[in-house]
Parts: sequence; structure tokens; C-alpha cells
Amino acid sequence: MTHLLKLACWFALSLLFLTIAPASRAEVMKDLYTASWPVSDQTTQIRARALGNAFAQVLVRASGHERVLNSAMIQNSIANAEDYMRLYSYKKLSFAEQKIYKKPLLLKVSFEPTAITNLLKDAGQAVWNNNRPSGVYWIAVDENGEREIAVDGQDAEAIAVRKQAYQRGLPVTLPLMDLDDKSAVSIADVWGKFLEPVNRASRRYNADYVVMGSLSQSTSGWQGSWVVNLGNDGMRFTTSGATSDQAVSKMVDRIADRLAMKLAVVLTSETTTDYVLIKGLSSIESYAKVQSLLNNLSMVSSVNAIEVKENEVLFEIGLQSASQYLIDALELSSNLRKTTVDSLDNSGNSQQALVYNWRD
Repeated sequence: MTHLLKLACWFALSLLFLTIAPASRAEVMKDLYTASWPVSDQTTQIRARALGNAFAQVLVRASGHERVLNSAMIQNSIANAEDYMRLYSYKKLSFAEQKIYKKPLLLKVSFEPTAITNLLKDAGQAVWNNNRPSGVYWIAVDENGEREIAVDGQDAEAIAVRKQAYQRGLPVTLPLMDLDDKSAVSIADVWGKFLEPVNRASRRYNADYVVMGSLSQSTSGWQGSWVVNLGNDGMRFTTSGATSDQAVSKMVDRIADRLAMKLAVVLTSETTTDYVLIKGLSSIESYAKVQSLLNNLSMVSSVNAIEVKENEVLFEIGLQSASQYLIDALELSSNLRKTTVDSLDNSGNSQQALVYNWRD
């Protein structure tokens, strides 16, 4: 009876925490199924071509991978993009905008989310829901011997990050480089990819992962060197391009591909059951964060806490994918550390569980 009462209290209090504070740092991409495409006029022929391009853009976002466009079924759906359209509108571009888009008008199209999910499932393609990890991007740029950190809304490199992240459906943050940032991190820290000070400076932005990069110009173009801290996962790679925009866009694509590899899943029509034991939950707020984290995963259809003990909870997880997708997704959380099963009891569910330690 004590455990049942404790469980009831945890459920009630966790609902309270979920309503008064964000329990997960992942962000909901509200415009995931909306895309824009520049057009020269409003004729039916031009609109049909632009609809196909916009639909392809949305399919890449919804699946997480550009290779989705290689599917014959997907190619056929792009040719019939109007069947998936919810509504469209035109925006007349300003003179300055026309210099960027090279067209006088912008066609904005919204597509039906459920129809797209069903299409991807029928085509055997991965699906990535609109709860996406958010990242903070620290980019040290060396141009003509002068180094500075790209600032949101001011620098071309920051604009390039936002533009490509929008194309791939990623929520991103660029540092403000105000007094708080400048006192916490230096250009040398970012250029040298020193994780500790950059991670410390990133806490104010409440991001799921941290990107550090150095970008410099040479005779052959622009070169970027990147380090990405993805919770229990990490990346080190380089990119290049004729312009800094190209080098930055390739970097965003690499990160989007890695996240999609972990979080976008091929959904099945059948639901299987897995068990996850989370240890080290010292507060109701921690419990609420865990529950929200699990609920936000693309492959999870249901989450139920079935056993509560001192500082640990056993969750029953309904899955619409293979278990490995769940394991890969949990590895991205910086709050979870996989641990051994030596302290589990002899109940059947506990013996089958994936076991993680929680840390705030």
C-alpha cells in the first residue's frame, strides 16, 4: 500500500510540474510541415513545380534524411504534392529580398502532418516527430586575421546556421555574446574547442547539445573544424566550401544527419513493450523530466510508471520500432548514464529493463 500511495503522489505532483515548468529541453517545431519556395508568378504550372519542391523539403524534415527522396513511392508523391497540401499563400518580396531569392514572389505551403506520416510509414521510411533537440552553436570566425564569435542576428555565419537549420527542422540558438557570455567564455576557448568553459557558458541557453567550431579562409576557400557534444555521443569533423555559408551549411547537415540517425525511426504497425529503469531520481521534478523525455521520443507510443522504489522508477514503454532505436535515442540525453543491472530485483520486468542513472 505504501508503494501505491507513493506512486499516486508522484503521478499527481509530476502533472503539476509538467504544467508549471518545461520538463524537457527539446523544442516543438511548429512549422515542420510548412515550406516556402520562390516563384516568378502565380500561374498553375509554376505553382505545381514549386509545390513539389516545397513538399520535398518538408519530407526531408519529417524523415530526417535527404535520402528519403530516393524512394520511388516518395518521388511519385512529390509529383502529386497537391494531394497532401493543406493551404498555400503568396508573399510579395521586397527589393532586398528579391536579391536573395532571385524571384518576386514567395509561395508558402502547409502540408497535412498525418498524411505525411502515413506516407513515410507506407514507403518504409523513417519518421522524426516535431519534438527536436535544441543546440547552441559557438562559431569562432577568423577573417583577415581578426577573430570573433558569430553573434545571432548580426553575422553571416549565424544567419547561415539558422537558414540551414530551418531547412532541416532543427531548433538552434546562437550566443548573444553579451557581458554574461564574454565573462564565461573567450574566443580562444571556442577556437580551441575547450569543452568545459563552453559547456558552462551554454547552460544559460538550456540546450540539448553544444557545437564548437573554428572557421577560417584560405586560398582554396573556407575551412571549418567542428566539435559537437551530443550528451553521451560526440562528433569531430571538418567541412569546407567556397563561402563561409557553404562550410556552415555542411556542418548543420552533418549534425542533422547524426541526430536523425538516433531519433528518426521506421515505425511498425505493431506495438511492442520494453522496460526502462531510471535510478537516482531525487525529486519530483526529475521524475517529470524523465517522463517527458520518454514521451517525446518518436518511437514511443506510451509511457507508464509501473513500479516506484526509493529514488528509482520502472517504466513500461510502448514501442513502434526495434528496441535499438530506443537505446540510441536515450544515449543522446546528457542526463542519463547507462549502468549495470546488479541491483535489480528478481521480478521479470526488472530483469528485462534497460537501466540508467539520472543526473540533473
